[in-house]
Amino acid sequence: MALTKVFEPIRLGPIKVPNRIFRSAHGTQFDPGKLDDTLIQYHLDRAISGVGLTILEIASVHPSSSTVALTLWDDSVIERYQKLMRLVKPHGMRVFQQLWHGGAQVMPIWGGAPWSASARTGPFTPRRAKAMTIAEIQEIVRAFGDAAGRCARGGLDGVEVQLGHGYLMQQFLSPLWNDRTDEYGGSWENRLRLPREVLRAVRDATGPDMAVGVRISSDLSPGGLTAEDCARIVETIEADGVIDFVNGSQSSYFSLSKAVPAMDQPVGAMMPQTATIVHGLTRVPRLLTPGRIRSLEEAEQILRDGDADMISIVRGMIAEPDMMRKSREGRLQEVRPCIACNQGCVAPAAAGQRIGCTVNAVIGLEETMSERLIAPVANPAKVIVVGGGPAGMEAARVAATMGHDVILFEAASNPGGLINVAKRGPKLHTLGDITYWLESEIYRLGVDVRLNSYVDADEVLAENPHAVIVATGSMPSMDGVQRAVPGLPAQGVEQPHVLSSVDLLTGSHGDLGTSALVLDDLGHFEAIACAEHLLHKGLTVTLATRLTGMSIGVEMTLRLEPTLERLRAHGDRFSVRNRVRLSRIGKSDADLVTLEGNQTETLPADTVVLVLDRQSLRDVHEDLLGKVPYLRVVGDAESPWDLQVAIREGHMAARSIPEDLAVQHVDVLTKGFVA
Repeated sequence: MALTKVFEPIRLGPIKVPNRIFRSAHGTQFDPGKLDDTLIQYHLDRAISGVGLTILEIASVHPSSSTVALTLWDDSVIERYQKLMRLVKPHGMRVFQQLWHGGAQVMPIWGGAPWSASARTGPFTPRRAKAMTIAEIQEIVRAFGDAAGRCARGGLDGVEVQLGHGYLMQQFLSPLWNDRTDEYGGSWENRLRLPREVLRAVRDATGPDMAVGVRISSDLSPGGLTAEDCARIVETIEADGVIDFVNGSQSSYFSLSKAVPAMDQPVGAMMPQTATIVHGLTRVPRLLTPGRIRSLEEAEQILRDGDADMISIVRGMIAEPDMMRKSREGRLQEVRPCIACNQGCVAPAAAGQRIGCTVNAVIGLEETMSERLIAPVANPAKVIVVGGGPAGMEAARVAATMGHDVILFEAASNPGGLINVAKRGPKLHTLGDITYWLESEIYRLGVDVRLNSYVDADEVLAENPHAVIVATGSMPSMDGVQRAVPGLPAQGVEQPHVLSSVDLLTGSHGDLGTSALVLDDLGHFEAIACAEHLLHKGLTVTLATRLTGMSIGVEMTLRLEPTLERLRAHGDRFSVRNRVRLSRIGKSDADLVTLEGNQTETLPADTVVLVLDRQSLRDVHEDLLGKVPYLRVVGDAESPWDLQVAIREGHMAARSIPEDLAVQHVDVLTKGFVA
């Protein structure tokens, strides 16, 4: 598809934006409260690629709203804004700041009660909010205006007032929050009063040379603001003449799992809500967050359909900072795909930690580790990578990008490792996108890929390598040992109807019967995938775990609630047992014992699936110790964990190869090497 609409310029009020792609506000938590150099460089990398507009993450306008956001209630940020703008200006990217107050969703910095429209409690806030007084409301109006003025003095191009996602402005707008009886509650006009006063204050503070807009979202919760309500709100504000754009989104804290659609949702999953919100606007541009947009081609189609004037791509440009440049140059196949797992970006931010990316190892490290900084080495080394899973392919890709001569040995007939199994699970197919991309990249870069090649240390040494990266992965543990009670392994694990997740998802088993028990000792998505797979096969399934809840390790990814909806749709064919261990496996049943009280329950189990700690396969690494100049073991071969760790370790192992390794003359026989 020709990218014609995407690269058209557009005006947002007084500001000309060079193209139709923007990055909506999203938390990074690099250094909460500060616009530090890490955050500046993160945005600069996307500016260099050619992004049209970036809206900086939430900035708190008042101390009654937490410092999990940028701090915008004093002048300290102005100098940082000026530095950011000096750096991005040569690249043409426009920069706006989202102005925010969290209301009942966050605690004041002094630890008192949160401020809100009414005395309500947020679903994730420990303390009940207090209803703001008229004086406090007026104070907040002034705070928004003052914050906008600081943005102007910092040289920013515009501001966006956050009216959605369950924060303070939406708490005044939404009947779920606002039960006031004064001029700020009750009628439609009264509930709109505070946002309109805030927007007038912001417009007065910014003057005619900055763009002013709003972001708004539907509640997606019974009794809350609908998309149609939001459309009415923004049409009213548009008529006031105080805004230059509207940014449509969806969800609030009552519907958090729908805020960032994950891999279980289709491309453009938010379109039904977001397009409805902006549909009736006639005077100002419509900015849209469609959800899960992975490429400029997908954005192009939405623009051509006339549903929006600009498209937000956030996760896609976390995964691939250089999406704009690669796409403009026709190198679409080189764009690293976002797999929408939400593991590296959404989950850490939700927990107040620095974001990363499952498929991009250098998020938050752009100043020193951006892939733009990779230059061919003067003296290429011969690099052997053993293992073609995600860790091995990433190591091979990066080493080849650095100009090294790379050979990759893979024992299987195709690369991908355990991702080739995991992507077979229900709703997990996009996991394969990253291994498809890695495979394409290593071939494009000229890596010598040798499939069906199980090599030992002697065969590796026969290639006379300067560097060896071992990424041989892991295998399922089937010994029945469980983390909570390692001295009481399950009995009966040797029976043929006791399977690993690999056995189950690859079909390496016989008749599954009518009932199954899935033992989840890890708390991640592996056991869920197995349970859902078995349910699709028609079995009755019990998921048992030592933890207090099912797969709590993935809750922050916003993928657990949609999965629970699917599992519970099977009715009484699915059940969960928490805080238990597996003690015995019979021919068609199994015993679970509570971790507290030692009460035993016997359940039917024609099939038992064990999701336990995996065993590293690292014999090649052990046999090569002291025999090659540079030796690293990465991914599951080092210690089994997850895809994000595997890709990061593969990347860093390749980036750490010394540039002069090929010209070092070290006598291995007399000096040896330390790995």
